[in-house]
Amino acid sequence: MNEITDIEKKYLEFLTDVYDRVLLREPDKEAIDYWIPLLKNKDKTMEQIEEEIKNSDEGTNIRNFSHYSAEFWNHLYSVQKYINKLCTDDEHTDFMEDMLKRFKDYIPFEKVLIVGCGNGWVERRLADMNIAKHFDAFDISDEYLEEARSKKNNRNINYFVDDINELNNLPDVKYDAIFNIAILHHAEKIENAVKKLSNMLKPDGLIFNYEYVGPAQNQYSNEHLKIMEEINNLLPERLQSKSPLRPPIQNFRVEPTEAIHSDLVRPIIRKYFYIIFEREFNGGIAYQILWNNISAFKDELDMKAEKELEKLLKMDLDYTKAKKVPTLFWYSVGMSKFNS
Repeated sequence: MNEITDIEKKYLEFLTDVYDRVLLREPDKEAIDYWIPLLKNKDKTMEQIEEEIKNSDEGTNIRNFSHYSAEFWNHLYSVQKYINKLCTDDEHTDFMEDMLKRFKDYIPFEKVLIVGCGNGWVERRLADMNIAKHFDAFDISDEYLEEARSKKNNRNINYFVDDINELNNLPDVKYDAIFNIAILHHAEKIENAVKKLSNMLKPDGLIFNYEYVGPAQNQYSNEHLKIMEEINNLLPERLQSKSPLRPPIQNFRVEPTEAIHSDLVRPIIRKYFYIIFEREFNGGIAYQILWNNISAFKDELDMKAEKELEKLLKMDLDYTKAKKVPTLFWYSVGMSKFNS
């Protein structure tokens, strides 16, 4: 067995560092056997190799994958109107504004829990709308909580650290309402989370869910993928998505909980809550095609892009109605079956 030389050790340490930082994994044998001879023979410099790894398909996919830096379909005004119409019957009224009419007999809530609050935008908006008198809100991220606290101003919001999977720090109170805005599809222990939340509601309390309920980790079926690819190819080339429409499973190393059990969100919520109002807001065509692909559609003066977006959303609606693609998003309001 040949001993590794000092220079080979140096190159291996370099590769290990680059793979860890860029690809979030160790280099495999094939990578080592490919890159190290190039370095030894001075065919490539370390800088060139790092750049190639960064710009590889895997590197690009991982760099673009981050949930928190990504641009989603609902960042477009036309998509917001489309979602509003599906959720509230009025393209100019989103689900929070709709609550003021549809659930006016409950509002203002006395005490509300915000699940996975992030930077606090949900509770700040609800507070400004006088939806509730007091808010408790938690997140697992100290960084997000620090930002949320800095922006709460005089609003009546109490922040604390907790993990959606454990929920060990919840106050010993019952809530009039709970808001889950796209958090439960991150829960690894989703049944534990939903069961605990059901016990946190008052007997007449409401839970509001605004969720991704598509296939776990966006692993769309071959039939679904084929339809998305065909429609993507119908778009002018400049408007087509350049990202994989079914993200490689290894990309989820960036955020291993992203959509980890999204396919279980709806059935488990139904297990613990009576659903008193629900709407699907589709996405089976437009969501993935527009993911990280909205910049060209943002230009309000680009009438060609706007027309193509209208056609894309029409196909999203028609293909969902025809059950050719699954709905990926679900808005529901429920009452606990099991609280005491």
